[in-house]
Amino acid sequence: MRNEFATALAVVDDKCLYVLSAENAFCHCFPLDVDVSQNEDPPQVAWALRSPRPFDPIVLVAHQRRIFVCNVRDKKVIGCIRGHGGRITSIVVDPRSPNIFATTSADFTTRIYNLDHKPLEPSENPIWSPWDGPSLGSAAHGTDGSDSTGSGYSHCFQILVGGRSGGHVWDVLGAAFHPHLPLIATCGADRHVKIWRIVSDKNNGVFRDDKPLFSARITTAAVLSIAWLGEDVLLIHTAITRTPHRGENGEEDIVEPGTLDVFQWLGLKRFFPTSSSTVAPTMQGGASDYLESKSYTLLSTRPLTFPGLDEPISTISQPQVLHGYFLIVHPYSTDVILLPVSEFAPKSLPASANDVGDTLADMTKRIRIDSPLPPPSPNAREALPVERLFDSDDLALEVVHVRACALTHSGDVVILGAMGGIWFLSEE
Repeated sequence: MRNEFATALAVVDDKCLYVLSAENAFCHCFPLDVDVSQNEDPPQVAWALRSPRPFDPIVLVAHQRRIFVCNVRDKKVIGCIRGHGGRITSIVVDPRSPNIFATTSADFTTRIYNLDHKPLEPSENPIWSPWDGPSLGSAAHGTDGSDSTGSGYSHCFQILVGGRSGGHVWDVLGAAFHPHLPLIATCGADRHVKIWRIVSDKNNGVFRDDKPLFSARITTAAVLSIAWLGEDVLLIHTAITRTPHRGENGEEDIVEPGTLDVFQWLGLKRFFPTSSSTVAPTMQGGASDYLESKSYTLLSTRPLTFPGLDEPISTISQPQVLHGYFLIVHPYSTDVILLPVSEFAPKSLPASANDVGDTLADMTKRIRIDSPLPPPSPNAREALPVERLFDSDDLALEVVHVRACALTHSGDVVILGAMGGIWFLSEE
């Protein structure tokens, strides 16, 4: 299977899923019942495996509120699940168990599925007088409804509930499974990062959790994506923030670039004091953990500013830090930027009391608003060193409008153009 699908690539357009290879001459097409408009988010795609058939790769396609399960070897769709009450924003597969995957949504929740089990059978509502048949009322508070959640394979066994005690209160935009512990980190438009425990799937219902082990607002902007760099170190990617001027002088809005932030979660050993990955049935954080935790330290913060490129940075959907690098795309530009994680400098130390006193003394001398500003301090944030992989001049084609890119596990780069073109870049 590894030789057959080692270079396989899954791409979704308006109507179909295409599985093709950069080396082997094969292309599989899966017709899907989707209709993607220009104003909608593109479908999310991920690779997975089922434990009973580990040599049959699975492609998961999440679009709007549904999830399609496609068997690549059998060339057919083996499952369709009604996923969320809002559009699905991302999909990620557990590296420890590729039959487990999670989806995030604009309904403020994250759902975790198991591909080895089928959806729960529908149950009838109780009979309420004076009617003779079951009640047709819908379920309240996010509990199970009386209708089926889908067909084929994939069973939702855990829901990370939004709102309530410690859940997200806005769209959940990204998630990342821990490399070897039963944990999952989520991020969203509410500017919060949360870390949740994952319960074992007993196929006997759905476990709902609204109290994460960690919840904190680390930045002042929406967090677009998240990834684990180590056992307790995480990387987050934040969005651009725009602050409009309230004056009437036609001044431009204040624009703050997105950032890449590396932080360390300090509470891991409280819940996993040994190397065991077993989740205790009573494992749950306190109010200081799931409301606004201070159990973290910010290691590095760098702005995503690049000379000559003023467009917003596109979302890094599930950034996979491979070979010490990851990729960033500017929408509808001709640049794919490779960022080295090793170049992230540690956060600078705060100024000493003497430095603060000198700064205040200098500020008191500037008694006029129109006085010249002092030169920037040496601790000011600088742009990251980048390595651009290609320009439009490097390709003997028309101008390429890049829409997305990905790093493979072998270190190759896959680039997707807005007009449907696909390019593979490999290191020679």
